[in-house]
Amino acid sequence: MEQRKKSVGDTGRPIGWRDVIRMGMGVLHLSPSAFWSMTFGEIGLALEAHRETQEMRERMDWERTRWLGTMIMQPHLKKGRKLAPKDLMQFPWEKPTKGSRNLTKEELRQQIAERDGWLN
Repeated sequence: MEQRKKSVGDTGRPIGWRDVIRMGMGVLHLSPSAFWSMTFGEIGLALEAHRETQEMRERMDWERTRWLGTMIMQPHLKKGRKLAPKDLMQFPWEKPTKGSRNLTKEELRQQIAERDGWLN
C-alpha cells in the first residue's frame, strides 16, 4: 500500500463537500451561484492562484520590512559606507538555484526573441 505524503495542515482525512464549500465561499469569496457553476478543476486553479497571490504579498511585505531596516540603519554607519537590503538578509526565494547559470548577452537576446516571436 502506497503511503500518502502529508502536507502542512493535513489532518489525514479526505476532503469533503464541507471543506470544498468553505474554501470556495470562505477563502475565495465566491457567491453561491458562482461556486456551484464551477468545476472542481476551476476551483482548484482559483485556490492555487489565491495561494500564489498571498505568497507574493507576504514576500513583498518581508522585502519592504528589510528595506525599511536598511534605511533605519543607514545614518548610523561609518561615513562613506553604504548598506544594501541584501546585506542585511537574503531570503530563500532570492538564493540562486543549483545548476543555474548566468546567460550571455546573446543567449538572453535569443530567449527574448523566442519568447516574443509569437507577437509577430
